[in-house]
Order: sequence, then structure tokens, then C-alpha cells
Amino acid sequence: MIRLQRAVQLSSISLMSCLALWSPGHAGDTKIGPDVVGFIIAESINYLGTVDGIGGYAFGTTSCNYGDEVAAWYGGTNNTPMIAQNAYRLKNGRFEQIGTSWLKHSFCALSEGGCGDCQATDCDTLGIGCADTYGAGLNTNPSGPRSDINAFSGYYDYPFSISPSGPAAVRGNLCIDNDDVDPALNEGARYFFEGYYVCTDEAPWGTQFNNASWREIEFNSISNLNAIGTTNVAQRAIDVWKEIDPTVTLTEIMVPGDGMIVVGSKVTELSNGTWRYEYAVYNMNCDQSIGGVSFVMPAGVEPTNIGFHDVDYHSGESWDSTDWTPESSTGQLRWSTTPYGQDPMANAIRWHSLYNFRFDLPVAPVDGELTLEMFKPGSVPTIAVAGPVPGGEPVDPCDLPLPFCPVDIDNSSLVDVGDVLLVIDGYLNCGDGTYRPAADVNGDCCVNVNDVLDVIEAWGQECVKPGACCLFDGACIQSTPQPCEDAGGTFAGSGIPCFDVSCPVPGACCLNETDCVVTYLDECELQAGEFRGYGTSCENIDCSQAEYNDDCADAWLIGPGTFEFSTMNATTDGQIHEECQFDGQTYNDVWFRVNSPGTGTMTVSTCNLVNYDSDLVVYDGWNCDELDLLGCNDDGEGCEGYSSFLQIPVTDGQALMLRVGGWQEGDAGNGSLLVDFKISD
Repeated sequence: MIRLQRAVQLSSISLMSCLALWSPGHAGDTKIGPDVVGFIIAESINYLGTVDGIGGYAFGTTSCNYGDEVAAWYGGTNNTPMIAQNAYRLKNGRFEQIGTSWLKHSFCALSEGGCGDCQATDCDTLGIGCADTYGAGLNTNPSGPRSDINAFSGYYDYPFSISPSGPAAVRGNLCIDNDDVDPALNEGARYFFEGYYVCTDEAPWGTQFNNASWREIEFNSISNLNAIGTTNVAQRAIDVWKEIDPTVTLTEIMVPGDGMIVVGSKVTELSNGTWRYEYAVYNMNCDQSIGGVSFVMPAGVEPTNIGFHDVDYHSGESWDSTDWTPESSTGQLRWSTTPYGQDPMANAIRWHSLYNFRFDLPVAPVDGELTLEMFKPGSVPTIAVAGPVPGGEPVDPCDLPLPFCPVDIDNSSLVDVGDVLLVIDGYLNCGDGTYRPAADVNGDCCVNVNDVLDVIEAWGQECVKPGACCLFDGACIQSTPQPCEDAGGTFAGSGIPCFDVSCPVPGACCLNETDCVVTYLDECELQAGEFRGYGTSCENIDCSQAEYNDDCADAWLIGPGTFEFSTMNATTDGQIHEECQFDGQTYNDVWFRVNSPGTGTMTVSTCNLVNYDSDLVVYDGWNCDELDLLGCNDDGEGCEGYSSFLQIPVTDGQALMLRVGGWQEGDAGNGSLLVDFKISD
């Protein structure tokens, strides 16, 4: 068995980090080559309709060439990028892929500005520091099958071997089961779209490991969805699992002569003496693919609640979608698909796909290894992956604490006649070291008259485990349903921790030039209003001000909070300041004005909140002809992607003008501006 991740994990992380943090205009001396990333994901989203319970979607993608060589974009050939789309859901601690698309065959790179110092070229290449946008409409009904692609080398035959089939709403599109995104069936769930560029000329340079980018998505209904926040450039969607849940372990594996695989692991101790083992195997671009996953099982125990999850191919794709079958034998639990020699189109874990494996076991985890069995013949037959696996001695469940509300034996959330009947049914049953009787409510490991008396004493008691409660202001508290409702909140579900939910934050919504209400973004859009930023209040908003704040004279009045903005269509109209750390000019700028609520410190930040190289400038006063410079920042310390962070001393009632732009002409994009005050008086 080959053990790879120890030898290569550091080098692969180093590669990912370097590529993710490098941006045009800040290059060093090292030659990079062409390096295409998904620069903006899901700025536009289309819902195309539902067929047999499956919804069809498409979202916009904007690429950027972060490299120092032009990128091939020869439309109508096999020497142009292919664009793939995936959808993921995080629910109850499980990160699963719920949607996949066919591939958009790109053509004619426009070499747009907005992601660097664009060195424009003709249609056949994407220039250095240049962007190229495909809206959701252009990415609808893609024609390229995934089965034709070697994602590691970028090679594919053209014309394609097959064409997509089926109704237009779902044909080739990002297909998602309605039940997976219906808010009524998925309380507390969070969603993520991932765009992926397969490029034909990156493999010789080794720059094909940062081609995936993701963005969080909010489903208000099956057909009403919108993007949240900004694109996480050059990051895989599986990375957000650990970002949200620090108990998750992620392990990268570089397969010799092939691509990258990432294995995510999460182990949760349950209340009944068992542990829940959850694994996600993500194949980024390994052509050899994965055909089996196995775990060593300790002697004397059998796994329960064995589960598997994959994503179905569609629209006539050649790859099979048959679920893997688990095999539990002495000392091993294994899942596998049909061997490559029997069916080359079997349901292996192919490139840009994520499969889940899970089970419960009355054994604690230890640091160990699980085994990946490769599907196609290649450099290695198996790979040992480090991570948490079962390995401790079996635990007597009777030695563990009782579960939450043990008198609710039937888990109905109410102690009633059903619980009494279960005590009677299990009367005189005692544990033998491998189980605790379900009706043992007092912890002595036997069902007897004391358990009957305990249930009767608790008759009518409600047993609802606390869970995440989203308050109107976007805060999250642990609560039970009734107190949550009394506080005006929305209960996400029993046992769901706050880190598993994304509570919406309201803000000021301008219904017209005079009427303003504080509500959520989706509610504002339903009322045809203009949302003025998360955390904003109507007291600090002037609804009669200009729709776009490109010029100083049209600066938006804001207060403390987080404000979405775009500089994609902004011009440059502010002064040059030689004392600033950049070249003195802030390009493609937009403007905001704010009053300080007291004496102290104001923080203005785009740190990790924007998708371009930003600059910040703060002035005293609101008179655009007499602005006094107070401070400026280009690259904030510890901020990724050359985003900005600035703190300024302020006095009570001080009028302040904020200018947000780019490091050089063409540095433009989207994101959020954070404004905060720490008052000392």
C-alpha cells in the first residue's frame, strides 16, 4: 500500500497557498506560466425549471489569468478551457455534493479588466491579468461531457463523443433534487456553488491545482436563490467544511503523475456510547479516480447506520450512477464500485466530484489510516490516508452518561404513554457490556420498577434538545423552540449548533426615495426595494441619494455595518496622495460618507471581503472640494488577496468621507465594506 500524503502534503499546500495569494501586478521573479482561476462565481444565477423533481440551474463564471503567460482559448478546438459547475450542502454537520453539470466549452476570451493590469490579446488567448465573463445565460445547456476529459492534463477530444439529452430545463445544466434545497425540508442548511476551469495548457507548468472557486448561496425557495458574500478565489468548496466546523480534518493527497484528492473526516461522540464517523472524499483532478474505500474495524464490534452518498450523472452522461454497496466483514468495512476491468464507465469517484461514507461504532477514534483503492490502472493501486479512524477498545455503553432527557424513550419530544409501554416491553432487560437497554432511564443498566416510576413522575414533560435559534439581528443563540419564538427568532432544529447555520442579517431597504424599512435582503427584493447593506439602519440611510456612488458628490450616507458594493463600472475621480503607500492614486473608486457616533477609533476594512486588489482612503469632511486626508491603506497586514484595513482616530460627530478603489487602473471587483466604531468616551 502506498502512503503518499505525508511526503507531499506540505508541498501541495505550499503550491495552493502561493497560487491563491499571488495576483497580477505583484509578481516576483519566478516564472508561473498560464494560470486561470475562477475569479467571480455566481454573480448571476438562472433557475431553468423542474423536471420530475429535479431542478435545472446555471450560474455565471468570470475567469482571470493570474499567470505571466497568455492562456490558450482557441474556440471550436480541444485547446480551450472547459467550465464545470457543482453544488454542495452543509446540513447537520455533513458536507455533501448535491448537484453536477456538464461542461461549458469556452470560446473567444474577451480580455476584460477588473482582476489586474490586463494585457489584452485577441480572442484566441486570455491575456495576463485579464478576465473573461460567461453569464448564467451563456453557461446554460453546456455541451461537453465530463467523461471526455482528463482533468489533470486538461486533454480532451473534440468534437465530443456524445451530446446532452433531455428537456431544456435540465439538459446539461447544474441539476439538483428539489428536496435537497427546499427550505421547508432543510432547516439550518447552508449551500455552496463551485465553479471549476479545466485548462489545456496548465499541466506543464503545474498551475492546475487552483482552478476551483466557491461562493455561498442562499435558497429562499427552489426557484428563488441568491449569492451571499464574495467568491472564495482558488479555494475548493470542501475547504469551507473545516472553515465552518473546526472539528473537521482535511488531508490532501497528490497521486504520483496524476492529480489531487482531498479527504475530509469528522467524528462526533453521540450520547448512547457510540461515535459517528463521517468522511467526504473529493477528487479534484485525479484521472485515475477512486474505486473503493475501506476501514479496519476493531474486533468484537459491528458498525451500524452505514451510509453512502454520491451525486447522479444525467443528460445521457456515459458514466454510471449506481450506488456503492457496503461490505461489512470481520475486521473491515468496505465500499466499492464495479472494477475498471469489468466496466470502465462504472461509478468511480471521478474528477470534480465528492462522495460520502459514514457509520456509527461503539469505539472511540484514534489517529490512523483509511484506504483508497484506485479505479483505473496507474501509478499506485491503493493509497493510505491519515485521519481519525476507529481504533480504541469497545466501550460499555452503561459506563457512559445518560442521553438527553432519557425518560423520552421513543424520542417523541413528550413523555407520555408511548414511553410507559416501552418500559413495560423492556422490563427486566439488562445490558451485557455491549449495549444499554433503551428503557433504562435511571442509569443502572437494567429496566425495572424504578424506570417505570421515573417515567410516570416525568409524565407530560416536553423533551426538546436546544438548537440554533436565529434572531432578527442575525445573531445565533442556543435555545428551544418556544423561547426562540418568544424572542422573535427562527428555530433551526434540535441539536443543531450555531456554527452549522448561517443566520441572515437584516439591513435598510429603500422602498422609494422616502420610505425605508429594516428587513432581510430577500424580503427587500420581494418588495422591489433597494437593499443598502447588511447591518445598516434606516436612521443612517438617505433613500433619495444616487443609485450608484461612483462620484464623490454621490457618496452614500452609511452608518456602522457591512455594505455590499461593486467597482466594476466605477471611474477614477479622486485626488492623488503621494504620502500613501501605493502610487498615490486610488483607481476605479466609489464613495461613502459617515458620521462618527462618538470619540474613539473607526475601522474601515475590505480585509478578506473583496475579490480584487483594493485601496482605502479616509478624509475629514463632506465637501468634495475641500477634503483633508486622514489615512490610507493598500495591503492590510494579514489580509489575503491584497485587500485593505485602516483604523483612524475620530471625534464625536465628525463627518468622514470614505473612498474605496483599486491599486491600479483596472483593479475592480465586488465585495463588502466593513465600517465599525470603538467609542472610548
